Amino acid sequence: MESSFENKQDIKPLRPKFLTFLCYLTIFGSSWIFVQSISSLSNPEQISLEFSKSLSQMQVQFEDAFKQDPATGEKVEQLIENAAAVNSTSNMRDHAFFAMVSNLLTLLGAMLMLRLKKNGFRLYLLGTLISIVAPILVFGGTNLLGLAFAFYAGFFGLIFVILYAVKLKYME
Repeated sequence: MESSFENKQDIKPLRPKFLTFLCYLTIFGSSWIFVQSISSLSNPEQISLEFSKSLSQMQVQFEDAFKQDPATGEKVEQLIENAAAVNSTSNMRDHAFFAMVSNLLTLLGAMLMLRLKKNGFRLYLLGTLISIVAPILVFGGTNLLGLAFAFYAGFFGLIFVILYAVKLKYME
């Protein structure tokens, strides 16, 4: 008579609760940004227009703030002009496409890691790398907009990669 403990296929490895939390957090965040990316991809003109409005509002706010310090005001003005220079429909479309691809990869990676598959970590890492490199390629490495998107993706992506890497020992 064979007991269920002798059959290794019946025993499933336990998934740590923190790994479960990380995976669901990633699934939620990646799904949200994936949907936003599809929306941005379908209407990049609107995204570019809204970004232009935001830049104009920032410019007005900074003009008032830097009236006493014109040198700093000129530097901020230059940064805003650089961001406005790369604000085109094609750049917004390209950025939305790369965001969609990278978040699809992180979403699939999180779903696989939820099933304790190491390939999920590899997909997540690839998605994170794309989200860091793509803004620099789309907007330029010397532009504040590209660097800001890359820094944001890199900061949070690196934190999650480290947290997932600590839990790799539970994956097969």
